[in-house]
Amino acid sequence: MKIAAPLVLLSGALAAPSGDVEARQACAKVHVIGARESTVPQGYGSSQAMIQLIQGAYPGTTSEAIVYPAAGGNAYGSSVTAGISAVVNQVSAFVKKCPDTKVVMVGYSQGSQIMDDAFCGGPDGSSMSQTTAPMPADVGSHVKALIFMGDPRNVPGLSYNVGTAKAGGFAARPSGYQCPVYADRIKSYCDAEDPYCSNGNNAQHHQQYVQIYGQQALAFVKQKVGSV
Repeated sequence: MKIAAPLVLLSGALAAPSGDVEARQACAKVHVIGARESTVPQGYGSSQAMIQLIQGAYPGTTSEAIVYPAAGGNAYGSSVTAGISAVVNQVSAFVKKCPDTKVVMVGYSQGSQIMDDAFCGGPDGSSMSQTTAPMPADVGSHVKALIFMGDPRNVPGLSYNVGTAKAGGFAARPSGYQCPVYADRIKSYCDAEDPYCSNGNNAQHHQQYVQIYGQQALAFVKQKVGSV
């Protein structure tokens, strides 16, 4: 039989419930939240390879996938709406459970778009009407780095852009836009060949960002997360 250790109450202080203590003891130092691209089955999709690089750099890192439709075609707009809500809800739930863990976001294609909107706000066509970001500031403060790959919201001139793209994606933000709060925590990767985050005609290139930029993105994550 497991005997619970007695809790000592200091004058004027309340002891945390034992369940909360156990939950925090089970929390990793780093947690990665990934979101997949369109029409890929539930899971990480192309973000998985980037997540694995981060886990290799920080042994013991945990991860979870955003649960959302990732639909294409006529359902794309409603899929983005659902994805934005899922990002906010899942990050909020994790931070509540593990407030001392450093969180990293990795989004691929539509997965980048839903993270972009959740952290940086809209509007975004029929998917999001509000300008302000729905991610609560006290939750977002736990997120140390955000990696976007093939983000349809890409627009030239963003301070966090990486790659050869000179044109915006099919859901590009307005010219001159900057993410209000998280710009220094984002790297967004897009090349000119990409037809989704830019105006290229090589759909295969859209799947190659981890291969091309993975080590560079990992270096950025390590810079932001630091030692753990």
